[in-house]
Amino acid sequence: MTAAVQDKRLVVPAGEVEPWNEPVGAQVPPIFHAPLWNTTAGDDAVDLAAAAGLKLLPWQQLVLRNALGERRGGGWEAFEVGLIVPRQNGKNVIVLARELAGLFLFDEEQIIHTAHKFKSAKSAYRDLKKLIESVPEFRDQVRSMPDSSDNTAIIMNDGRRCDFLARQSGGGRGFSGDTVILDEAFQVSDELVSDLLPTLSGRSSPQVWYTSSTGFDYSTVLKKVRKRAVEEPEDNKHLAYFEWAANVDEVDWRSVDAAQAANPSMGWYQSWDWIKEVEVDSMEEESYKRERLGVWADRSADAAIGVDLWAQTRGTEELFEGNPPVRRSLALDVSQDRDVCVIGGATELRDGTVVVDVIERRAGTAWVVDTLRDLVKRNRPYAGVVIDSLSGAAALHPHLMEAGIPVALAVTKDLTAGTADLYDRLARTDENGDPDPTVFHGDNDFLDDAAHTARRRLVGASKSQWTWEQYGEVSVVPLRAITLALRGFQMQPLKRKRRGRVA
Repeated sequence: MTAAVQDKRLVVPAGEVEPWNEPVGAQVPPIFHAPLWNTTAGDDAVDLAAAAGLKLLPWQQLVLRNALGERRGGGWEAFEVGLIVPRQNGKNVIVLARELAGLFLFDEEQIIHTAHKFKSAKSAYRDLKKLIESVPEFRDQVRSMPDSSDNTAIIMNDGRRCDFLARQSGGGRGFSGDTVILDEAFQVSDELVSDLLPTLSGRSSPQVWYTSSTGFDYSTVLKKVRKRAVEEPEDNKHLAYFEWAANVDEVDWRSVDAAQAANPSMGWYQSWDWIKEVEVDSMEEESYKRERLGVWADRSADAAIGVDLWAQTRGTEELFEGNPPVRRSLALDVSQDRDVCVIGGATELRDGTVVVDVIERRAGTAWVVDTLRDLVKRNRPYAGVVIDSLSGAAALHPHLMEAGIPVALAVTKDLTAGTADLYDRLARTDENGDPDPTVFHGDNDFLDDAAHTARRRLVGASKSQWTWEQYGEVSVVPLRAITLALRGFQMQPLKRKRRGRVA
């Protein structure tokens, strides 16, 4: 009798790092899909990482072996790689090893690493820089490693490079590369992917990585990748997909079996004793299931706006047909940690409909004055630039005034009134109960995320008024910016200079 041949895709490599406690997590993911490959460059990538002191666990090696499976004649079998695993398991270690191999092993011309927040992209840059600096042979091949909001990159002596970027509004045409890492992929928009993928077609062997912790109901791109791997594997032979998650319909969510299924680094990075005695007893069930067990969460269930209402008020070009703008408004808001500034805009059309959108979003504050000076000149906002007087943006008020930029300081009642106005316009129905909104929004993933998740925060002594509250890590800054811009139409208008009469 002939012995069964083991599928080499499922062979778990031996790790160099022994687990420091028992039990250990599942090394093969519960959801696994990978192309058949002839050879793999994964082992070489693992060895290269080890030379820099980065020792991969068995499951991390398994992902790289399958993601870097090679076709006969050259090139990757996997055009796309999906990696979903709960936080604190070490998915970023895999990305580090992949980027290191791209620069020093595969001689890739351009690697792009993107994250939803620049802070996350910057952290990935620092990790890769530290690895490179630890090996003189690597450092000698690098020309420079600039570290600024406009240029954060590893640049090789021959001009090849790895850039680290935050995903801005406006799509993914600027993200083309041999390898593109879409970290925090639960936040990736359909627009970005639609723009990105065609730009890669001219590359000889491109690869796109979707890396993420567990997705949400609004994670449409991640859902589609997952669906292709789970429901349509035969039609997606060039997709590699790895997801660690517990099936809480089959096992008790409090059990060790559930924790093992979702956490491949259990035994190395976490211990079951800690999970059982601290997390299971202390965390809310929904939070534990998502953060530790990889169960997809519905963050929009209790959202003030939510996915459905927001989707039905997405604007189109038809809104402007025979319906020109009559007034415009601008507003500025700054994140609590001051790492992102957002300029929101509102345009009132002749029929009274309003279109809101994020006009500009960038890291830091240094760019704000020059950008607003230009926007004010071109748009002549109704009340000037609206700023919440109690927000972090208020610190920019003196600088804006010094630059001659008119500012309207909003108080709490402006924010709550603007919130009510925005919500009422979104949720408006006609006499038959059918949707009849009078405000529409642009296509911006940063704004979409905020609208999908923001909760109500009651304010005032009576607690009868409310505004937006951040839920989890999704910023409400873009939602606040468009709310203030909409409110600008109800504030004191600017006095326009009269043109002198010519005799």
